[in-house]
Amino acid sequence: MVSRGSPSEITNTQAQRFHSPKKNQEDQVMPPNKTIHVTLDVNHKKNQKMKHVLTHSENGSLYTALNTLQAVRKEIETHQGQEILVHGAEGIEGCINLGMPLTSFPERCHVVITFYKSKSKQKENNQVFGRHVKASTDCVKFYIHAIGIGKYKRKIVKCGKLHKKGYKLCVYAFKGETIKDALCKDGRFRSFLENDDWKLIENHDSILENTQLVDELEGKLFQVEVDNRMGPSEAGPQNPESEKRNSCVLREQIMSQYPRFKRESEKIRENFKKKMKGKNGKTAFELDRINFGKVTKNSYSVKVLKVLAHLSDSVGHLFWDGATAGCATCFVFKGLFILTCQHVINLIVGKKIEPSKGADIIGQCVRVTFHYEEPQEKEMNCFSVEPWYEIYSEELDYVVLKLKENGQQVPMELYNEIAPVPLSGLIHIIGHPNGEKKQTDACVVIPQDQRAEECQERVKAKEAASPEYVHMYTQRSFQKIVANRDVITYDTEFFFGASGSPVFDAKGSLVAMHAAGFAYKYQNETCSIIEFGSTMESILYDIKLRYKPWYEEVFVSHQDVEMISVEDL
Repeated sequence: MVSRGSPSEITNTQAQRFHSPKKNQEDQVMPPNKTIHVTLDVNHKKNQKMKHVLTHSENGSLYTALNTLQAVRKEIETHQGQEILVHGAEGIEGCINLGMPLTSFPERCHVVITFYKSKSKQKENNQVFGRHVKASTDCVKFYIHAIGIGKYKRKIVKCGKLHKKGYKLCVYAFKGETIKDALCKDGRFRSFLENDDWKLIENHDSILENTQLVDELEGKLFQVEVDNRMGPSEAGPQNPESEKRNSCVLREQIMSQYPRFKRESEKIRENFKKKMKGKNGKTAFELDRINFGKVTKNSYSVKVLKVLAHLSDSVGHLFWDGATAGCATCFVFKGLFILTCQHVINLIVGKKIEPSKGADIIGQCVRVTFHYEEPQEKEMNCFSVEPWYEIYSEELDYVVLKLKENGQQVPMELYNEIAPVPLSGLIHIIGHPNGEKKQTDACVVIPQDQRAEECQERVKAKEAASPEYVHMYTQRSFQKIVANRDVITYDTEFFFGASGSPVFDAKGSLVAMHAAGFAYKYQNETCSIIEFGSTMESILYDIKLRYKPWYEEVFVSHQDVEMISVEDL
């Protein structure tokens, strides 16, 4: 359908025409050329999604070949600081490694180029380019599902853009290499594949151990099944000196992000100096050291920080402006469905309104953005919400809402990250406290058998420090949470606006949803005795029990997702 002079196919051969070598003996040893079609899925007005015809030596890499196209070089320059993704459209599938030699591409296959903004400040070049090209035709390509399977459902790819249901990666390797070599050298998979136990699953019925050769894998599609949870290799840096340096950098970042910490630390330091000048300075110092010193270690590795940064993409700022105005936090639960607190809906529509009328109000005035990380991004790239209000629980304080499709990419769903709550130790909350930009707070879990004692001791301490606080809370005030196995209790400074924030354990698994706390005012600041959130296992169990048809339609119908059963819970 291309007429003479039609611009629908643009070639890179014109520049090569004047440099064609003479047909002599040297030509006979030159590697043959390969022709592929390339579409730039950016700047649609300019490019109009036309195919560029690209001809290059088949021993060269895809990236080298793409750089011979002036249009591609211009777009790379225009999108500086962004990652380039190449997806197969015809003749080849999946997200393609830019280092793959053209010899592995079918003749006149079609690929599409897009760009995306990486959250990481440092680009992971090996993630894009992967490997060096070998002057060999013994190249094998196969495909890997971007989402792994298995009991622990660990994320296997580095790039959050690729961690989506239905996405697959086109992996290449050379004959004689093992499956493990192929994935580890590819550069787009996470580093734990180098040390942990995993295997490939084909058609849900065949197992290939990662020590097997890639020689017979051409064109086949696999899933990665990981046999264990996050190991020490992912928990933090191996080098103690490196960890110290990273901690210093992290401390400076936190101080710049939370100026209040810096001001308070300076006040405490100044107070210590004054007391040390007195007669009883040493005694006073020892007392203050006990009162202000950490009882529980709450530092965590930079590796965990990176995991949380990735998970934070799925956390949204939910706000409304109708008869009332306000804000809360939510997160992507499954597909277009998001999760937040039921008491947030009560604030929006009122407590006693019929669900059908409440749904209309929700559809009219609620919006969600996942990009609010700086003040100017507060209402950028917003989703509206469907007039749908059917899945909720007053007792567990949760509600499921549904985003309206608007052409934007919905962030990664967190359903696959659900795990049991830790009995103790650190947890991390990500949300929008007081309607501010997205933040994270590391908190210490208060074990269930210590809740009553902790609440009682804290009430006494607050009464001693603040006379106006007396009788605000009694022991009976905390009965709702003391023996409640459906909640997890902890200490946090996330108050208003943070309801609906996801709570993660130290390994990045989703364990609860932040709901409420016992707050009071002290010296014009909001403080709290204890905070709590409903566990994700309890929420999921309640949904399966009370809303079984919806649960089966949304969750069970997806065959490639391993579900948590009632017995497991």
